[in-house]
Amino acid sequence: MDFLVMSQNKKFYDYPMHDHEFWEILLNIEGSGTAIIDKQKYDFCPGTIFCIRPGIRHSKKAEDGFIDGSILLSDFCFKSEKENVLVFQDDARHSFYSLFMLAYEYPLNQATDIYAERFLRSILDAMQNLLCHWKDSTYKNPEVLRVKKILGDHISDIHFSLNDVIGSTSYSPNHLRKLFKEQCGCSPLQYFNQLKVQKAKQQILQHKTIMTINEIAHSCGFEDPYYFSRVFKKITGFSPMQYYKQSRQTLPAPNVEDEFKTPAK
Repeated sequence: MDFLVMSQNKKFYDYPMHDHEFWEILLNIEGSGTAIIDKQKYDFCPGTIFCIRPGIRHSKKAEDGFIDGSILLSDFCFKSEKENVLVFQDDARHSFYSLFMLAYEYPLNQATDIYAERFLRSILDAMQNLLCHWKDSTYKNPEVLRVKKILGDHISDIHFSLNDVIGSTSYSPNHLRKLFKEQCGCSPLQYFNQLKVQKAKQQILQHKTIMTINEIAHSCGFEDPYYFSRVFKKITGFSPMQYYKQSRQTLPAPNVEDEFKTPAK
């Protein structure tokens, strides 16, 4: 499986410097202190969330100790961003924490329950959507947000016209594309294709045994399955079938004894 949800569920005082070959979503559950990530200092408190790029060195310290939870995953919604670390704070309803604990504690046996992995993936998708929502809230241009919302609502629409949407804003098409790229890091077309491919990846992982590649392409707004495969490979580096086979590989669990110091008082 290409993701791992874990927590030591005990207090640590010094989390040694280390890195992962996968993305890490690190949720601080209890305690306040300082994290060093990519040689920069970040204060953390309960509800602080760090999204750390693969290969980035990081550590945590707290005088009174801390408890955190972690998700390692090979594919992440912010992989196209430039930052090596993104920082969020959970909301007053503890939305992210609730999703994390649901994934961590729910009694599912993947060896016997065929729906277990689908269930966990749906929670992971909800977490990523929540983080994307929080990141989008920093955008100050309502037209960019409106275009993003429309694109998200029409992923499966084969007859959807991107040019019509861009032309419907209060800006010229060229200026809208410029604003969109400044705030999203890519063009509207690239963003739309990323949304489609993200949905296709979910379909491949969850429904490959009951849906053909052609059917998955059609459900993600691609009328031509060959064009779908080209776009999919351009974004992911794999063909749809290669992606499915790659996702079946198990994510190696970290060596806890190597990575964590025993708490001392």
